[in-house]
Amino acid sequence: MLPQRSPDPYTTIEVADPLETLRVRISLWLLPLGALAALAAWGLSVTADKLSLPDKYLLLPIATGFLALEVYLWRNPQSIRWVWQVALSLIAVYEIVSLYYEAAYKLHQRDGITPAVLWFPMVFLMAFNLLNRRQALRFSLTYLGLGLLAGGIGLLASPSLNATSINTALQFTLSNIAYLSLLYMFAFLRRHYAQMHQLAHTDALTNLTNRRAMQLKLDNELERARRYNRPFALVLADIDHFKKVNDTYGHSVGDQVLREVAGRLAQHLRDSDSLARWGGEEFLILAPETDLHQAQLLARRLLEAIGESPISGVPVTLSLGVACYRQGDTVAAMLSRADEAMYRAKAGGRNQVVLEEQLEDVIIPAHTTLEP
Repeated sequence: MLPQRSPDPYTTIEVADPLETLRVRISLWLLPLGALAALAAWGLSVTADKLSLPDKYLLLPIATGFLALEVYLWRNPQSIRWVWQVALSLIAVYEIVSLYYEAAYKLHQRDGITPAVLWFPMVFLMAFNLLNRRQALRFSLTYLGLGLLAGGIGLLASPSLNATSINTALQFTLSNIAYLSLLYMFAFLRRHYAQMHQLAHTDALTNLTNRRAMQLKLDNELERARRYNRPFALVLADIDHFKKVNDTYGHSVGDQVLREVAGRLAQHLRDSDSLARWGGEEFLILAPETDLHQAQLLARRLLEAIGESPISGVPVTLSLGVACYRQGDTVAAMLSRADEAMYRAKAGGRNQVVLEEQLEDVIIPAHTTLEP
């Protein structure tokens, strides 16, 4: 059983999901824009004396609802998906009522449909971009079904039907089914791409980030550190005597040791930290907003977490090297210092942490050969 996650003595800024942050920023613009559009449509229709019943009774409540959601989202950005479920429901009610009104009272009088109904398929696009795939599909199918039902009832209630109005209704139905089908296909492809991306950036044995993906994170963190002059640390951890584990207990036990070590390390990291399988029995931790002292505390906690109990009956220890960002640093230079510190930890007896600042204090002959 993995050890329970205990409070961390080192504190840093947590890194938010960038996609969710983007959704919040876009929503904070779209909601007042939607309110403005509803108010403009209401005002212009009143001025032109062409205010329809749906516009008369729904546009002002929709504008008020959008503004209320704007205020709520500003105070509760974590509720972004709930906010958009409510916002899309308001739009859907308006579109469905407008569709019924158009079919019942206006369609037989002219060719084509009103501008309000032209926005009907836009709700599909918004749903698939702002909700997850299953939520978007359920919402869109319900919305389309209710819309077609309202339109059908409206046609039956219409004073007269002609070939033009029937053709308009048919084209509207088929085009919206096509829109929804294509959007679902694109959403499926996006999910498939996400799965392929995860497979390409995940270690198959430990399910950790692999070296390729960690390299991208390192480059991004280095760029952030250079731009904002913020600290970050690298901790390179290597399982001691891992070759003996494989030779003595077999590769199946060795694989289990790797998985368990990965799990224990992950248990003692923050959400903002990144853990990767860097090599065969090497793990790399990227710790943003972390100075050398904080990184030392982190490394010691990881050392204790691994050594506190055997894994599959095998006593396991780590050698850890720690390096922190310096002005003008490169990823290669930081990795080299962390690797050298880890090498010194092994040379000094293993099962210990060595900081980069200790490198000048320890001299090891260049010909020294160490076991893994």
